[in-house]
Amino acid sequence: MSVHKLLLLPGDGIGPEITAEAKKVLAFLNETGAARFETQTGLVAERLTTFIKQAISEADMELAQAADAVLLAAVGGPKWDGVPYEVRPEAGCCGWRKDLGLFANLASGDLLSRRSPEASS
Repeated sequence: MSVHKLLLLPGDGIGPEITAEAKKVLAFLNETGAARFETQTGLVAERLTTFIKQAISEADMELAQAADAVLLAAVGGPKWDGVPYEVRPEAGCCGWRKDLGLFANLASGDLLSRRSPEASS
């Protein structure tokens, strides 16, 4: 079975909580043998911009380029409204898409199926 390399970027706000739950799912899949994942965790968003004034480090960008997939949790927010765009946490997303040759990213949405009242009777 092949091993899938994932880069986890917890982000801000509830991002670390989301990433912690994702790690539990990945651990379960590894333990059951349903799939094999190797993960690395990078630093992005508020914690990173506080230290180096950029949205993503060169080292983490290299990890993203080497990964099979990147899980980016929540970033940004109103706190960053007065900050130059190039150092805003969400600027990293646009840069990654360009640098990684991507055209879109998947964001959370309402993926639950809805039943009509007739279907539940």
